[in-house]
Amino acid sequence: MEQQASNLLGEKYTFEVNFLQLVPYATYEWPKDHPGAVAKGYYEGFIYQLERFLNSMGEDGKKSLNEAVSTKKVTLEIDESGKFSYCGCDIKDGVFRILSAENYLGTNVSDACEYIVKAVEAAEEAKGGGGLSVSAKANVKATVEKEFPGLEKQFAEILGYKVTLDANLEANFAKLKGSSFNESYFGTATLEYYKGFIYQLEYLKFKGDEMMQEAFQEAGSKATIRLEVVDELQNGAYYNDVLFKDGICAIQVSHLTPNTDPKTVPNYWYTNTGDVGSKVVDRL
Repeated sequence: MEQQASNLLGEKYTFEVNFLQLVPYATYEWPKDHPGAVAKGYYEGFIYQLERFLNSMGEDGKKSLNEAVSTKKVTLEIDESGKFSYCGCDIKDGVFRILSAENYLGTNVSDACEYIVKAVEAAEEAKGGGGLSVSAKANVKATVEKEFPGLEKQFAEILGYKVTLDANLEANFAKLKGSSFNESYFGTATLEYYKGFIYQLEYLKFKGDEMMQEAFQEAGSKATIRLEVVDELQNGAYYNDVLFKDGICAIQVSHLTPNTDPKTVPNYWYTNTGDVGSKVVDRL
């Protein structure tokens, strides 16, 4: 199995188990009498979940995991912190740890590493890494990078001139980081704001209306539509708004839910995306 992990990750990994530490925590027959089989089950589960992680997160995920697990070691240990109900995983001091809760050694062994992505992202955050998280990168590649060219064509047809879409990804992610939002849908949400704007422009009949197109082109002279996450919207808007500033058309999204803790209360990101630009005529 070590070879399997090494082949998948492109670097040599080793597995380590301290049975003297594990056996005292065995509470029923299987882990008491067959600790080797129990350990094998955890590592088989690790390989299975690793394959799923790499299939979902791709080369960026592989790179991030390899960087986080600097020792290239995977251990099986007891979760003395009590963080996990039955089992889980984390990365500590450069070691990938498969963890069993104190009284549940041998329980749900295949699921211990189900959330490798969370372990990697937690390790990245602990190091103070900037930029998009592993899951956000994967989602952006599957959504924004694939669909933006087609959306730019749609905007050009509606507005009568070629525009560039600026997703402003790193700045928006940094603004949202630390609040309650789903990182794995970051790219999906970004797309929906632009799709919502297209819907409103079509509803307002910009396509084919030269006067409206010219007004937009003049206000948006830099031919860029940028998505911006902000702390507070102007003009009394609540969820999102479209403004023109310095020749750029800015889709602005409210970052905070007023009078709440941003770490626990979902903000207005990915909310009412279909309303983007409903007041755009008033902003021209």
